[in-house]
Amino acid sequence: MKQIFCRFWGFFLITALFACAPKQGKIVDPGSERIYRITVSDRFGKISSEFWTVTKLEKLGVKVIPSSYFDRAMNYNGAELTVVSLLKIISQFKLQSGEDAILLNCFDDYQGILSISDALKYDLQLATKIELGFGASKPDWLNPLLVVVPDGKQPPFEERYLTANIRELKFVRLSDYYAPLAKIARISKEAAQGFQVYKNNCLFCHSLKGRGGNKGVRLLQVYELAKDKEKFLTDFKNFHDKDNADKQNIEQFVTDDQLQRVVDFLLALKKSEERKS
Repeated sequence: MKQIFCRFWGFFLITALFACAPKQGKIVDPGSERIYRITVSDRFGKISSEFWTVTKLEKLGVKVIPSSYFDRAMNYNGAELTVVSLLKIISQFKLQSGEDAILLNCFDDYQGILSISDALKYDLQLATKIELGFGASKPDWLNPLLVVVPDGKQPPFEERYLTANIRELKFVRLSDYYAPLAKIARISKEAAQGFQVYKNNCLFCHSLKGRGGNKGVRLLQVYELAKDKEKFLTDFKNFHDKDNADKQNIEQFVTDDQLQRVVDFLLALKKSEERKS
């Protein structure tokens, strides 16, 4: 009888422990009833918008996938993402004004941009739900909609493929979007190289000439780069290193040499503005 009781009690304890064991932590859309705007122009240039919910997006078809690209960038392991194909979303709209890219305006004033050719080439997805392993820390900005690179695809390792917290998808032309900055890039080889780095990693937070996001500071207003170059470089590394609490490890995307070219581009832009004033 005693043996039967001990076995029963042991089984009860094991069952209770498993029932109380911490489960995998979930990141839920902070507003599952969020409304997302999708904006497009007709052939006469008239702009119109449609409003989509998560439910409407997921009716296009969802799947749950891992993304080693996402895990690597965020220093996670085994995240699971419920995604909708970006190409399926694009296919719902008639592009009549030469649009070749999607501007991604975000709830936190971040602004991403993706070419439609990249969406096709890399089979880019949008996550409507994000599930992380137990104990993984979640920065405030990491919310759906989130751009996801599926396994088996290898785009360049850049900030642009991690755009999150998206509130609007707006179809645009790349040539129009980058035009104010592309002129500056032609000033020198170094400025051209810096422009490529800046637009792929920095413009999303630090706007220039009316392009990009406003999540970060206006760099040309905060730094006198002709004098503060070393302070700018130090601040960048201190704020964007791999150990920062906000998990915005931009340092992993930008080498020291590339950061120097960013300074060349910003200096060229500053001189151009001074000549006009």
